[in-house]
Amino acid sequence: MKKILFGLLLIFSGITSANYQAGVDYVVFDKPIKTTTNDKIEVRELFWYYCPHCFDIEPLVNNWLKTMPSSAQFVRQPAVFSDRWVSGAVLYYVLEHLGETDRLHEALFHTIHVEKEAFIDNEDFIDWLVEHGVDKTKAQNSFKSFSVHVKVNKSKVSTKKYRGVEGVPSFIVAGKYLVDTKHAGSKIRVFDVINHLIEKETIE
Repeated sequence: MKKILFGLLLIFSGITSANYQAGVDYVVFDKPIKTTTNDKIEVRELFWYYCPHCFDIEPLVNNWLKTMPSSAQFVRQPAVFSDRWVSGAVLYYVLEHLGETDRLHEALFHTIHVEKEAFIDNEDFIDWLVEHGVDKTKAQNSFKSFSVHVKVNKSKVSTKKYRGVEGVPSFIVAGKYLVDTKHAGSKIRVFDVINHLIEKETIE
């Protein structure tokens, strides 16, 4: 009986794995990129605040985080494909420097895409931060912060490492696999593929 059950388990596992194919549902990088999460399986989201697709997938990201496997760790990274993308990275790292990412990340997406606020200059964003309860002096100093400057530059370099990434949102699992809607087929299926890859990495 145990042999039968084991055989059925292998068959079921094979069917499940067959549902997600490298080169079809996700992309395997030619060379793995170093991760930053130690013994955890890194799931890195490349995003841009001004991207409508990133805004659309954000609620799904938040829902997935509630059930994310304990073996994984989520990392957000603002993508910087060109100078045009730098401002989005600055906004994110200013929030991070202020310790306000958890509270204001989603609100910033909403302000940009629903309220149509473009944040043309730093003062516009500082005013927005003050409206959301952030001390003005701290907000101003964050824009001058050396750590914010360094992290923006690191994002420029890091974005180029992920060869094959053509846009955002894109998710990099374990520094080895690219998952996006183009390959997964839908926003919801993106997270099914991510979970599959986390399981694959956990077993291996």
